Amino acid sequence: MGKTQGLVILVGTDEGRLQILRANFQSEGRELAVASDIGEIDALCTQPLTQAVILFSKHIALSNASELEEFRRLCQKYLIIVALETCSSELAVDFFRLGAADVILSDVTKDAVAATIIRVDQLAEVRQRTISDGEELEKANHGLQESLRLLKLDQIAGREVQKSLMPESPLKFGDYEISHSITPSLYLSGDFVGYNFILGRYLLFYFADVSGHGASSAFVTVLLRFMIGRVIRRHELEKDYAALAQAPDGLVEHVNNQLLASGLGKHLTIVAGSLDTETRKLRYVVGAQQPSPILVSSGRAEYLPGKGKPAGIFEDATWAVEEIILPEKFALVLLSDGVFDLLPDKEIVDKEQTLLDYVTSSSGDIEQLTAALLIDGIEDPQDDISLLLLTGGVQK
Repeated sequence: MGKTQGLVILVGTDEGRLQILRANFQSEGRELAVASDIGEIDALCTQPLTQAVILFSKHIALSNASELEEFRRLCQKYLIIVALETCSSELAVDFFRLGAADVILSDVTKDAVAATIIRVDQLAEVRQRTISDGEELEKANHGLQESLRLLKLDQIAGREVQKSLMPESPLKFGDYEISHSITPSLYLSGDFVGYNFILGRYLLFYFADVSGHGASSAFVTVLLRFMIGRVIRRHELEKDYAALAQAPDGLVEHVNNQLLASGLGKHLTIVAGSLDTETRKLRYVVGAQQPSPILVSSGRAEYLPGKGKPAGIFEDATWAVEEIILPEKFALVLLSDGVFDLLPDKEIVDKEQTLLDYVTSSSGDIEQLTAALLIDGIEDPQDDISLLLLTGGVQK
């Protein structure tokens, strides 16, 4: 495979030199055909990759750029052996540079012909291997392109699923309003939010950031939506006011157990909360979410207390529920850690202070908040950037 085979084609008109070459190549078991000029090569050479073509140097003109290019094209298409009428190392080097398979003297000896055949065989093998590798590469590339096309379709479908599971934004109830914004770093997001007003009294919400990126993280957001949604629907159907009054007690523990049982190797940071709209009591848990929840009231912004482990790593972990009474006018801001990438500060402490400065005067609505954080015009963020804004008593 890859050796020269078929007729060796001699191109020339000098009968004496043709006879010498014919005899020497035939002695090596090769059949020859003779062409009077280069234009006849195509008709005689049926296997360009494995048939050698011998050109006498006097038939090759290299006096201008177009002739050089024509000879280079011949060398790319055929296994060209140039037969020199006189020994010229300079001319031989020129032919090799242009792509000749070998250069011989027209009165070459039998031993030299044998060596030439070996060299040309090696080149034929290399060329065939290159073409074979190219075909395999093209096939692999076609398969890769098809896989990428299907992946893109899957991502589009996944994104539509994610979007369909997102809550209405903004959602209003009395003088309360809750809204969100998610800017994914990839087509699919590992950040997710959920919220709803239940039984005309309670606002339940959660804000999660799944580890990693891409489809696997996005899948966990869908799983999270159904895990928490199932719990909420049960309380709603049973009108379980007692359980809702204690929410989100036990919720993150439930999510933690489900994630560990899934075996997906994913964990998440989370803030989950419950607001009693009649008493303005806010109960919430923080599961390693950074930055911490920010409460804005009376022209001042501050981080709320609360800390805990991420969900999905530690068995038997527990999360403490924090409880505060919200003022008549307030804004509660939740941000994913992707927002840190937007800030000019180097140290995390400085970034946290800058966030407080930004949200103090820019938390009237989600559009104002995203504009203050320069999220609207950002392209290709390094990480998902998500915001959740809950306001109460704020005049629009």
